[in-house]
Amino acid sequence: MSRVPSRVLTGFLLLMTALGALAAEQSAAPQGEIRFGAADREVRWVGQQLELHLELWTDGFSFADQSFVIPQVKGAYLLQPDASTVKLSDTRGGVPWQGLRYTLLLYPQQGGTLQVPSFDVNFSARAGFGAEPARFRFSTSPLEIETRMPPGAEPGSLLVTTSSFSMESSWTPRANPDGTAELKVGDAITLKVARRAQDVPGMVFSPLPDFTINGLGIYPASPGVNDRVNRGALTGERTDSVTFICEREGTYLIPEIRFQWWDPGREQLAEEQVSSLKLVVAANPAWAGESAGPAAKVRVPFGWNRALMMGGALLLVALSWHVGFPWVRKHLQNRRDLIESGEPWAFRKVRQACESGNPMEAYSAIMLWLSRVAALRQGVTLMEWAEHSGIDELKKEATALQERVASGLTKEWTGLRLAQLLAQSREGMDQPSEASHVLQALNPPLIK
Repeated sequence: MSRVPSRVLTGFLLLMTALGALAAEQSAAPQGEIRFGAADREVRWVGQQLELHLELWTDGFSFADQSFVIPQVKGAYLLQPDASTVKLSDTRGGVPWQGLRYTLLLYPQQGGTLQVPSFDVNFSARAGFGAEPARFRFSTSPLEIETRMPPGAEPGSLLVTTSSFSMESSWTPRANPDGTAELKVGDAITLKVARRAQDVPGMVFSPLPDFTINGLGIYPASPGVNDRVNRGALTGERTDSVTFICEREGTYLIPEIRFQWWDPGREQLAEEQVSSLKLVVAANPAWAGESAGPAAKVRVPFGWNRALMMGGALLLVALSWHVGFPWVRKHLQNRRDLIESGEPWAFRKVRQACESGNPMEAYSAIMLWLSRVAALRQGVTLMEWAEHSGIDELKKEATALQERVASGLTKEWTGLRLAQLLAQSREGMDQPSEASHVLQALNPPLIK
């Protein structure tokens, strides 16, 4: 038998030793751990950004299946600005470890001690190529953060703490220099407020206050948030707007709006304001002289006697008009004016406007009709009428119409269902007919 060369035998033994070491390394389960804490331990001002670092560590070959859900923090906003990570490395006892760092941003909104609750963190790691992954599940320890309320700040308000803050506000249509706006019933005016701040995301800014002004329909729009990051520097921007629709004549005051912000570098509390605005709402000239007479509607049975009487009256009117009796013409004109000043005529205009598909025309017609109903109760608005009706679908349709009017959107709107629901809401009313508008009800029913 031939002998195996010593060099071949030595190479074979080295290869087996390496494969054994690799198998042993792959068979050893990797280790893992997490770390969670603040980037620094300084006491923070209310509203000031604080970075929290969540780190995942393993001595395995690779990461996979990372997942966690950040908790809600009482008295603060905790956000994850993005899913990007920073790769870390370390050596422990001669063994290389690798890590991933996630950055969370905390914005305290009250002074004192805040606590970030514990939350679960999951990930997996492999010991090497082809090895089965080891799965890890950890829970962070509760984290306490100390914060201070700036002196002079209003408690309970959302405070922005930043080195740079700006605000712009405008009214459309533009208000007068003396802080007033002259409008008519049915007109709308919109307030737009845009705010920007350094190192604060737009969603942390406080919203516009909730306005409740009797006689004005108030419709806030969804805020627009536009945050920008430039070389790691965050600039938050938020734009809010609210539309006021004039539903009744009168004088109304939209109160001023104040936004406080704190400059931590100068330790100075500043304030930006939107000045108050006085609305002077006059009657709509298009409706002048058309609101006389109580709301009216009855269903009069049709009969041949009535038809013959009406036919004869029309024949007589036509003959008289042809002959040219001035008193007849005047009587007919007065009759037409009387009919057009009534609630049934106004409601026919509502039906026609709703069928037209133009929300502004429909809203104006409804306001005219409601001005006739207002003889039963002063100051009935569309939303009040819908609320009184108890018809949930009518409330939804009325809200949708007013949102269309407030936003200026006129396309792809149909008011057929709204007209049907308004007609349904009129069914139970005990009202005089058109022919009896000359007589006022002695005890008109009240809408409560």
